[in-house]
Amino acid sequence: MFANCNEKVITNALQEKHDRLQDIFAPQVKLGPAGSKIIDAIAIKKTWSPRTVIAYEIKTSRQDFLQDQKHPVYMENCNLFYFVTTNGIVQEGEIPKGAGHMIYNPETGKIRTKKKAPYRKQPINSDLLLHIMFWKAERYFGFRTRAERLEDYRAKEDLRALGHQVAKKISCLEIKIEGFNHSYYKQKYDEILNEWERLYGNRYIDFNKLNAKDGYSVGDMRRISVYLEAAKKDIERVSKIILEEAD
Repeated sequence: MFANCNEKVITNALQEKHDRLQDIFAPQVKLGPAGSKIIDAIAIKKTWSPRTVIAYEIKTSRQDFLQDQKHPVYMENCNLFYFVTTNGIVQEGEIPKGAGHMIYNPETGKIRTKKKAPYRKQPINSDLLLHIMFWKAERYFGFRTRAERLEDYRAKEDLRALGHQVAKKISCLEIKIEGFNHSYYKQKYDEILNEWERLYGNRYIDFNKLNAKDGYSVGDMRRISVYLEAAKKDIERVSKIILEEAD
């Protein structure tokens, strides 16, 4: 069992999956007022045909899966119900009738469907929707929890540090290109700056101002970081070629 594989990690993977699909997603959703059962995660597809509420029950151990007795209640409050586990927790034929099974891979961070859940026509629980609205108000309308604000702050700090590294490498590369004056490498350098301009609207990004901007989510930070990492590798490759040619 992977040490970093827990309910939070799997929940984050589910959220990334539904964020890509532009679905509504909320973890730890109550079926009613205080004392009601809590579903590990709910996703709602943005479609009327058919209306689709998906419930997820995450299991990180075989014992937890075998002792589960809550899923019949959860299935009454959704159209699709899935157990989400790592590989080896559920054996063949153990998934209850009417439920589906997804498997999380700790090595890739991806989720795949092992058994597709059948669609069931169920009335939508208004209390469940109200709880999702409360949660989404905190997430999307600026009323963030302290933990969420801290996670965003750390993501922005990491991105800003990476941005400074890339900016420094670009500055060094610019000096080398001016001294070497080779059209091919100048073109590669311009391609990097043009791509930045397409993504951000200018050719020189002020990474110090990232904290002052609104609207960046942790997912946004991760996507931008991936691009910056790729840009940094391109810069390092071009810089190495220039040095070799200059020698």
